[in-house]
Amino acid sequence: MDSLAQAYRSYPLLFWLLGSVLAYGLVANILWLFRTTRAWHSAYARLLVQILRFLYFLGVPYLALGGWPRRPLQGLLSLQDLGLVGLSLDWPVTRWLSAVGLGLATAVGALTILFLAWNSARRGSAGQGWRFPEKPWWALLVEGLYLEVHWAFYRSALALLLDDLYVGIFLGLALVYIEWSASPFWRQGWRSGPAAIRQWWYAALALVAALVFLFTRNLRVCLGVHWLMTLPFWHVARVRPAAADAQSNPRPSPQPEA
Repeated sequence: MDSLAQAYRSYPLLFWLLGSVLAYGLVANILWLFRTTRAWHSAYARLLVQILRFLYFLGVPYLALGGWPRRPLQGLLSLQDLGLVGLSLDWPVTRWLSAVGLGLATAVGALTILFLAWNSARRGSAGQGWRFPEKPWWALLVEGLYLEVHWAFYRSALALLLDDLYVGIFLGLALVYIEWSASPFWRQGWRSGPAAIRQWWYAALALVAALVFLFTRNLRVCLGVHWLMTLPFWHVARVRPAAADAQSNPRPSPQPEA
């Protein structure tokens, strides 16, 4: 126990990272075991999952920043490490405009490639199944916030731990993929077309976020790019398959009344 405590004092961020990945895998596997029970489909179960998501994706980075029981913003990471910056001497308007421009250029390029790939896959499957989950737009905004803060925590912790931003960013991305692979929901998703394309989408979003942060060092820009890429694609992915279904299964013409 003494050696473990000494290791924590020497490398506390490493313990936070390992604990985060282990917690994700443990909870995901527990939920997987209960997925076929009646309680899984209850409103209480859905509420519990949402509470766990909030505590995990936002609570862990908050504690690493210095939330309870430590003093606020006096923790292992700083807001600047995460990329949460505002207008300041280090971040004047010109640097903000440059970061936003780089983010937009990356988003447009990535969105174009992903849309072409999705459209090709949709045609290959006869227009069936390649849809995004039925979620309201605000749920996508919340999900984007969760993911971007979580990803920022991994890359900033590793960058600080290794004293190398470039290596930290891409090791953080690899850690995200390792974490996902610990979930049986994620592994099961690759066995069906509709889920697989969504998982490719999120994997691509994580890569784009890593690149945008490498170019800009700004989490707010990463979050804006995430939303910019998600909302238009989500809309098109919902509308186009519905239109294809309507064309392949036209409604019968109304018959004149006798």
